[in-house]
Amino acid sequence: MTLAGVEVREIDERERQYWDAYVQTFAHGHPMNAYDWGKVRRIDGWIPAYIVAERGGRFCGALLLLMKKLPGLPYRIFCGPHGPVCRPDDRETIRAIHEKVLELARKNRAIFLRIDPNIREDEAGAFRRIVADLNYVHLEQRWTFWNSPRDEYRIDLADAGSVEDIHDALERDTRRCIRKGAKDGLLIEPATSEEDLQAFYDIFKDFSTTRGFMARGYEYQKKLWECYVAAGRGRLFLAKYQGNIIGGLLCILYGRKCVAMHMGTPYKYQKLQTYYAYVWESIRWAKESGCEWYSFRGVGTTLTQEAFKKKFNPSVVSLAGYYDCPFRPALYRLFHWAEFTLLPAAWPLLVKGRKMASLTIKRLTRQPAL
Repeated sequence: MTLAGVEVREIDERERQYWDAYVQTFAHGHPMNAYDWGKVRRIDGWIPAYIVAERGGRFCGALLLLMKKLPGLPYRIFCGPHGPVCRPDDRETIRAIHEKVLELARKNRAIFLRIDPNIREDEAGAFRRIVADLNYVHLEQRWTFWNSPRDEYRIDLADAGSVEDIHDALERDTRRCIRKGAKDGLLIEPATSEEDLQAFYDIFKDFSTTRGFMARGYEYQKKLWECYVAAGRGRLFLAKYQGNIIGGLLCILYGRKCVAMHMGTPYKYQKLQTYYAYVWESIRWAKESGCEWYSFRGVGTTLTQEAFKKKFNPSVVSLAGYYDCPFRPALYRLFHWAEFTLLPAAWPLLVKGRKMASLTIKRLTRQPAL
């Protein structure tokens, strides 16, 4: 398909290096724009399509399009995580990618597409006008249950000086907490095997249940390991104490950007200050790896989380937000109601049910509670 001098086509595994080589060059690129992110999301039932835009034979944009069939229905929903990747004011490229999405929407009976470009809110004026002309709806919500948060804490590593400068700029109490665990015998080491990953996941699963939030299954973590950590584009920082793994933090890296994905340590090890230790080690690693920024993915769902993240001197980055393109207006309105009215009401019950099920399994198998 060619539109206004921009050719748009789908690529596959044979051109994955082409995809990653160019997507990483864009200032608005994100670790969730990597070719392998589509493989990670397959675990949750999302089918990836890799759309590339070229002008005069040269790469000018891309969209990792994820497609998911709704259970028991002949319809799908589309999602373009942190996309499209292109210049925010490149009207021709954005429009050409959009036309390709419309073609796929007709073939797959899609209800709508949601995109959330990695563009700062105060720099999104041109992009907002372009997609408005294409009938995209800008949502007012700052977060959803299935998309990345619109507001997040990021640490600017590009202009932060050296690792020592970053460390010295932390408050005295934060530096003390970083040192605390090591004095008490805590070690922070990178995971080296899938056995390490399994040990971390077992802890993280119980931790998420105890804290009352949902966590994906082990296969999802394993795919993150295979596509990012084992490939040298991520690291799992393990907290070890008295020879045992007691927690950890998994980060992914792509295009000189680092995202902290999942972390957790049982409450009984709180005095070791493991969170300070492995977050600091991950920031150090990101800086030494040449990253421009380090993201905490959100500002925190509780005041405690927010206060903890603030201790590492991040800035709040407000992104352009969520843009929906409805293909089937009536079904889109129904989905929108379910997402923003029905699901929030049902969510506490789902979390409570998951916690009760986990505790029941522990009692039946006589596993000690964390």
